[in-house]
Amino acid sequence: MKKVSGAYKEGQNSAIKSNQVEGDQFGSDKWVFNPVIRLDPNTESGGDLLNSKNVLLAALNSIQDGVSILDTDLHVRYVNTTMKYWYSISRDFVGEKCYRVYHNQNKPCDNCPILNTISKKAPHIGIMKYSQAGKDRGWQQLFAIPIMDVNENIVGVLEHVRDISYQYQLEHDLNLIIEKYQSLERRSAAISDLLAQRKLERKQLEETIAQNVEKFIRPSLNYLKARSDGIEVNLVETLIEEIVYPITKNRSSILEKLTTRELQVASLIKEGKTSGEIAKTLVVSNKTVDFHRANIRKKLDLQTETGERTNLKTYLVSHL
Repeated sequence: MKKVSGAYKEGQNSAIKSNQVEGDQFGSDKWVFNPVIRLDPNTESGGDLLNSKNVLLAALNSIQDGVSILDTDLHVRYVNTTMKYWYSISRDFVGEKCYRVYHNQNKPCDNCPILNTISKKAPHIGIMKYSQAGKDRGWQQLFAIPIMDVNENIVGVLEHVRDISYQYQLEHDLNLIIEKYQSLERRSAAISDLLAQRKLERKQLEETIAQNVEKFIRPSLNYLKARSDGIEVNLVETLIEEIVYPITKNRSSILEKLTTRELQVASLIKEGKTSGEIAKTLVVSNKTVDFHRANIRKKLDLQTETGERTNLKTYLVSHL
């Protein structure tokens, strides 16, 4: 096969135009320039492209990632078109220090992967900030690959540079979201612990109140019943139970259907009081007491389908 003898011409890659090529649908991948490999007009078609130095250089210049070659003293020996675009290089830079050309510094970058590769004769990867025209442009991932001679001595470094600004920003935003989520989780756990503590304290308070009712109030009421009019004492006892109930919840769920007045009537019925006695105690009419009796029976479902009536007092003695 014939060799390609044509020369690669600098500047054959044209500036990108919006109607020429497109990035991906998310805008994360974009062409740095419009890559075209053009051979010299004298080049014969069908030649051995792989043996052509010019085609190799043209291929390197068409790559959308940055490619440069440095010697062991960090002098720039070659950069491709992408590197020139990123760092706005228009002057003759070959032979200058890489940190001066790329970062406008007087000394190498901290944790420079190129220096690590030179010192250890092994590939290294690093992530660096980069700037253009004095302004921060984003983040780059550097792959430093040693160039060895036949005696295994390092003579240079091939630097492959990838713009990861978009991915870096995504990762940064994702980390922020994760931190906020973890913060919410910690707050949620703290709130759960606080609610559990409040629930425990409420339970302890309810137990304390219930114990005090049984320890102090109940004996006092029983004492008063034995030495005074039991009707008035029963009424006071009913009122105390109504006050304590929202805290202790110590009542049959069936009786929760009754109103406060119906509970007072039910408590007096349990004690064996007649409608007249109940009316006198509560200062209401007999008709009102009968009305409450009927409602109590209805709410407690004491009327059977056959019309048989369950004794109200017997029921209340068992459930109230």
